[in-house]
Amino acid sequence: MKAERAKEILFNLLKIPSPSGKEDRVALHIMEFLHRLNYDVHIESDGEIIDLIVNPGAELFFEVHMDTIPIRAKPFIRGNIVYGTGASDIKGGVAAVLLMLENLRKLNSDLNVGIVFVSDEEHGGRGSALFMERYKPRMAVVLEPTDLEVHVAHAGNIEAYFEVDGKEAHGACPESGENAIELTYRMIEELKSLEPFKQKGKYFDPHIGLQELICENPYYLIPALCKGRFEARLLPEQEVEDILDLFEPILDEYTLRYDYTEIWDGYELDEDEEIVQIAKRAMELTEIEDFGGMRSWTDAINFMYNGTKTIVFGPGNLDISHTKNEHIDVRDIVSASEFLMAVNKIYGKEG
Repeated sequence: MKAERAKEILFNLLKIPSPSGKEDRVALHIMEFLHRLNYDVHIESDGEIIDLIVNPGAELFFEVHMDTIPIRAKPFIRGNIVYGTGASDIKGGVAAVLLMLENLRKLNSDLNVGIVFVSDEEHGGRGSALFMERYKPRMAVVLEPTDLEVHVAHAGNIEAYFEVDGKEAHGACPESGENAIELTYRMIEELKSLEPFKQKGKYFDPHIGLQELICENPYYLIPALCKGRFEARLLPEQEVEDILDLFEPILDEYTLRYDYTEIWDGYELDEDEEIVQIAKRAMELTEIEDFGGMRSWTDAINFMYNGTKTIVFGPGNLDISHTKNEHIDVRDIVSASEFLMAVNKIYGKEG
């Protein structure tokens, strides 16, 4: 019965497209859902961004974003698997929160934590930034697809756009030109060979790679200009500034220009942090077993930068998020909901 209800809640969310900047309809749907359960909903907005908040005075918040990437796959159901853009990232998490709130009402139990549904996570993180400007909870659980692992660590990141300038020559005369594609790959290989990217991590390894490369060549030529984007994933203990010092001589050698578009340090919470201890106790009460580390940017970075001790947790699989094959098992939504209920109960007793 819980799985069927989770499926229904999720599918109704997926039928409402909500790419970043167009969250209004799904926000209204969530508000109506909460009002039917007699929860008061507080709206925070700066005129562009909208956040929905339940229990705004709480010191522990569950945070989940309402937006998705632009639609790549329409929703459909096969058994317990629900497909569609946003199923894993992270409307499955929204469904888990809504299912938890519904079950709390059925059990006549108190909501001890705060809930915030934010906008713009996929585009710029402005929803969580707006929330953190106006609220300062001590602790948070940010919902993202973690395969039901409790992520107590978070990767750092460097993203850069670049232009590599070679030298044009007729395609039959490679020795007379400088191939910008080959220069780009040589640059990436030099970056990969840096010592920080040879290290091994507790939850994941550091990584650097191309994510976009455009080299126009309308004629039969050795290509002279490549524009691209690379991303470097860092271990929680690796400091961005140290990595940038290593990057810049290589980028100065190979590129015409470059621009860092994302830079943030990662983190790892100590085992004795209150939110980690609450999570451990909730894990003992549910079937959640593993700790892990988040490899991608999440709103947890905005929370941590503002002093809120934050873990990342949720149903869904990061590997298939944003792909045309994005999907989720609704039974994982039920498991996530039960974990969140356990956290709510434990925190209520301690508070």
